Amino acid sequence: MADFLNLSDFRDNVIRLIEAKFELTKLSFQEKIEGIAVKAIYLLILFILSITVIIFLSILAAVGLNIWLKSLWLGYLIIFLVYAGILALFVLARDRVQNKIKEQVQQMVDENLNNMPADDTPPEL
Repeated sequence: MADFLNLSDFRDNVIRLIEAKFELTKLSFQEKIEGIAVKAIYLLILFILSITVIIFLSILAAVGLNIWLKSLWLGYLIIFLVYAGILALFVLARDRVQNKIKEQVQQMVDENLNNMPADDTPPEL
């Protein structure tokens, strides 16, 4: 009777199906994590290059102010005060800045991890 119903083949097929679904879910999750890592590395490189550009533009502005004000150091002082003011704003608005960063990170994670197609849902055992 067991040969007629092929219960052992059916059981093996169900086990293979569950394993395949698990692998598919694992690969999908891995792909999403890799996507987040690629975006993070790209943003890090973009950040470094942006900081470099800002540094050189700041030096250029300071030298320009020095020439315009006919001073050897006043332009550097003005640029320093501008950046010190920006730093003070960030320190004073620490909670708001941290909350905004947290919201952005949550939004990025939600976009990347919660957009799984319906057929990638893990099988219920």
